[in-house]
Amino acid sequence: MDKFKAMTFFCRTVEAKSFAAAAQSMNVVPSALSKLISALEKELGFSLLSRSTRSLSLTEEGAVYYEQCRQILADVEIAEGAGRLGAAQARGTLRIGMHPGLRYAMMTALKPFIDEQPELKVETLITNSATAVIDEGLDLVLHIGALSDSSMIARPLGWTRPIVCATPAYLASSDEPRHPRELAGYRAVIYARRDEAPNTRWTFMKGSETCDVEVPVRVVSRDGVGLVDAALSGCCLARPLDIAARHLVAAGQLRQLLSDWTGEPQAITAVLPPQGRSAPAKVRLFVDYVAALLAGSGSLALPVKPARPASR
Repeated sequence: MDKFKAMTFFCRTVEAKSFAAAAQSMNVVPSALSKLISALEKELGFSLLSRSTRSLSLTEEGAVYYEQCRQILADVEIAEGAGRLGAAQARGTLRIGMHPGLRYAMMTALKPFIDEQPELKVETLITNSATAVIDEGLDLVLHIGALSDSSMIARPLGWTRPIVCATPAYLASSDEPRHPRELAGYRAVIYARRDEAPNTRWTFMKGSETCDVEVPVRVVSRDGVGLVDAALSGCCLARPLDIAARHLVAAGQLRQLLSDWTGEPQAITAVLPPQGRSAPAKVRLFVDYVAALLAGSGSLALPVKPARPASR
């Protein structure tokens, strides 16, 4: 027996004071309503209603049961209403994972979003693992690069690419490189996880031409966040993502090198956990906010994906 349905039918019958009126209000036939309440009485082991040809009345046990059922149904209605409200408004805690290269750009852009969502708290974690939405219980991950798991729900947001940069002080002691091959004479900082070999080969593209360069590595950053920090120290040149360093280039703290040679474009994607229903409002609103930032004309605007060079 569907106990919840039976409780609902019973309460509506009591409130309508007849099987016919209750059945009409719920768009069911009176016989089906009467049959379900009789089955409920049989399962409970006591009578709920005293029936006569002209009226219905509650038994003593039925009156007690009715009050309990009425409260249960009211609590369910409140819970469903709160759930619908939460699905339409951003509230609670939004747990965001983000690629290290997005740390500065996203954290400095949070204020307008938070100001518009007064009932929302934001938690962030630096990670580029798409599975962190499951492993870490995150609401979404702002991921950069190719996604290895096609089962993830992903929304493309834009593109970024690596740029070579260094401090003016570091470049003062030597001529600025004009071709990627000249980078062999400079020290470099790179990112590499502990479980992978450092990638010391940088690939550049210019029109249909490509150029691979082995760079002399002096600093390895294990978390990715330290690339720009090491470059700012003046000890090395670095190749961070454009979105991670553009504010420093604009401020003159770093100088972009080899601007006519581009790096491989990297996709920026919002990765969401697999779910049967649509994402809650807090997630939808934040993803829309980030998409607008990256597609707009402000400091976070990104270029469209560049065309790949023709095969040689």
